[in-house]
Amino acid sequence: MTENKSLKTYNKAEIVKVVKDQVARVSTSYDLVRLQNVIIVSEDNKEVIAEMLLELNEFSNVSRKMNAGQIIETVNMLMNGYPRLSLQEYQAFFNKIKNGYFGQLYESLDGIKIMAFMSDFYKEINNAYNEMIEENHQNLKRIENHRDL
Repeated sequence: MTENKSLKTYNKAEIVKVVKDQVARVSTSYDLVRLQNVIIVSEDNKEVIAEMLLELNEFSNVSRKMNAGQIIETVNMLMNGYPRLSLQEYQAFFNKIKNGYFGQLYESLDGIKIMAFMSDFYKEINNAYNEMIEENHQNLKRIENHRDL
């Protein structure tokens, strides 16, 4: 997806496919935060996150799944609580839930569990960002030291 092409020119399915393809090539949280052309979540693509959550809901093998109202409310809570995450980060988050990274989903899937999982994921993402900033800082120091020689 190019930077200058507006998300509005893509339909929801195309956006989800592009994001999934990008995230499929990511192996660590650090790789995730270094992705190019990261699409920041906005009201314009709120439906994309809802689609990701709906897919998780359908994927999960629990007896009590989320209803439409719970999905909408959970998406609102995610976007209000974590407004700076990208679509790629959200996709990676939902993939981790599917893989059981945060633990097994017993009996039900709900907004409270999703928000608890997101809290853990957000800490990982922040640590990865801090690593990236530190790496960039160290690289700048090396460049400056090299110039001084």
